[in-house]
Amino acid sequence: MTTLAPTKHPLGHRHGTTRSSARPQVAPSVGLLTFNIGAAGEARAAAILKWLLSRDDDAIVLTETTDGAGTTLLAHGLRARGYSVCHTPAARERGVLVASRLAITRDLSDSLAVTLPCRASALLIGSGANRLVLVGVYIPSRDRTGVKIARKRAFIASLLAGLLGLPAAQRPRLVLAGDYNAVARRHEPHLPGFFPWEYGLHDELERIGLRPAHELLRRGEHPHSWIGRTGLGYLYDYVHVGTGLQCGVERCEYLHGPRRQRLSDHAAVAVRLALG
Repeated sequence: MTTLAPTKHPLGHRHGTTRSSARPQVAPSVGLLTFNIGAAGEARAAAILKWLLSRDDDAIVLTETTDGAGTTLLAHGLRARGYSVCHTPAARERGVLVASRLAITRDLSDSLAVTLPCRASALLIGSGANRLVLVGVYIPSRDRTGVKIARKRAFIASLLAGLLGLPAAQRPRLVLAGDYNAVARRHEPHLPGFFPWEYGLHDELERIGLRPAHELLRRGEHPHSWIGRTGLGYLYDYVHVGTGLQCGVERCEYLHGPRRQRLSDHAAVAVRLALG
C-alpha cells in the first residue's frame, strides 16, 4: 500500500464547531465520496480532478483505478490539495484509491488479506472518539467464464472474512465504500441475473451490522448508479455504515452530473456523516 504522508485535520473545527461553553457543541461531521473513474486516461482524469476539487469532501474513494498516467495525475492532484493518498497500483489490474484530508492513524489494509490487495484499502482515520475505519473497495466484475466467476467469488469471500477479522470495537464505526459490481436481493427492479453468492454479499454485510446509507435515508425512487445499454438502472456503488454511525447519516446523494458529463459511466455517491 503506497501511503503519502497524512495531513492532520482535526475533526469538528473545519465545520465551525466551537468549544466555547457559551454555545452548544455541534457534532463534527465528515463528507465522504465514492466514484468509479472507469480507468481514466490523462485527459479524462484531469476533468475528474477538476470536478473533485470543486467539492469539499473529507475523504474520497476512487474505484477502477489503474497503474497508468490518469490515476497518477489524480493522486498527485489530490495530494497537492492537502489529501493523503493511499493507492497500490498493480500491472494490468484495476484497483482503488483512497484520499483523506483527515489524519490517517493507521493503515489496516494488510489485515484484510483479500485475494486482490490492489482492490481494497482500509484506513483508520480521525482521532479519539471521532475515529472511523474507512474501507474502499472495487469488487471484480465477471462474465460467464469459470475463471472470472471464481475470481470474483473468492474476492468477495476474502473481503467478508477480512471485515469480520477487524477488531470488534472497530466494526460499529466502519464505513465501506466503493463499486461492488453486485446488486442486493431487494433491488428495484428485481434483477435475476446474479448468482446467490452475489446477492449474499449484501446479506452478509447486513449480518455484520453494515447498512447502505441510502436505505437509512430512503426517499423517493430506488437509486441507480450505472445505466445499461437498454436503459435499465443498476445499483453497483454503495456506502455502507456500521451500527455506531447509522444514526449520524445526514445525507446520501447519487450524483449523476459527472456521468452525464461523461467523466465516467457511473454516478458518484456522496454521504454526509455526523460522528457525534
